[in-house]
Amino acid sequence: MEKEMRQDRSEGTWPSERPKVSICIPAYNNEAEVRRLLSSIAAQTMQDVEIILTDDSTNGEIEALVEGIRSGRSADAGSADGILSDAPSMSRLRYVHNEKPLGHIFNWNKALSLAKGEYVKIMFSDDWFTQDNSLEKLTALLDDNPKASLAFCGTMQVSKKQTWARAAGKEYVERLRRDYRYLFLGNEIGAPSATLYRACGAAFDERSNWASDMFLYFEILQKNPVFVCTPEPLISIGVHEEQYTESFSERDIRKFRDRLLMYEKYGLREQEDCRKEMLRLTVMYGQGFQTASACGASMGEYLKQRAVWFWTNTVLGYWNGLLHKLGIRNGSGGAGNASA
Repeated sequence: MEKEMRQDRSEGTWPSERPKVSICIPAYNNEAEVRRLLSSIAAQTMQDVEIILTDDSTNGEIEALVEGIRSGRSADAGSADGILSDAPSMSRLRYVHNEKPLGHIFNWNKALSLAKGEYVKIMFSDDWFTQDNSLEKLTALLDDNPKASLAFCGTMQVSKKQTWARAAGKEYVERLRRDYRYLFLGNEIGAPSATLYRACGAAFDERSNWASDMFLYFEILQKNPVFVCTPEPLISIGVHEEQYTESFSERDIRKFRDRLLMYEKYGLREQEDCRKEMLRLTVMYGQGFQTASACGASMGEYLKQRAVWFWTNTVLGYWNGLLHKLGIRNGSGGAGNASA
């Protein structure tokens, strides 16, 4: 059984009018990060939002934060709780504490399932809005492009050691406009927090693991492949080792299973570049010809890819290792240039 709290400043009932944006926040035992995110929402110039906070926490810290915001009991001391309680967006804060933790993707979908807004914006709780008008700018992208289903932006990646901007490259965007299925080749859209989309019932595939964000984008774009984007870093992404995606090793077989599921679910065999990428992944993850054949590859294509993989990762690998031991760097001399 879940514990749910809603708020409306007037009569304690949920407002009936549809909000422009649903901001969906799944959380787990990270009160300080949730506080930072809520503070960035409270500061937004665009306040026509509902906030849906689904909490998998095993302690009561986030619940206490929500209660403090609603009561404004600490306002006299000028605390964050009191300041937050004055923001119009906080009057439409819906809090759900799951009695038993649902787990990452299930809790993400729980938040999405409660969204009532015209636009849906998932915000992972360790991320936040970079600027006070970030949400206004994102919303304008969809308002100004009524045929678009999805908007995404650049981000500021923030770790303890450094901060850097990232955004989808121009070539990537142009390729994705030609055929949304090119998403299978790699995700430069970024984390889900960098997106805003028209409500369409899209959700994360609960069978997925590492590539869960790509499944969400496929769900949106297969219904309507028109999107709009900006490289401006409107969202800040908290980068740390405890993040869900950081729990996967470089050759984690769950990554391959995600891509295979994606390949099959969205019928990507007919897209030549996607088929080639699936074959490359099949060989990379040590899968046999039976898997490659099921993905549409011939024996000749499979053997050729195996040869390419062996050359690139064994022959060149040993050669580069030898150069490194000899103190020769690739590109620093004739031998290095030959191996590049």
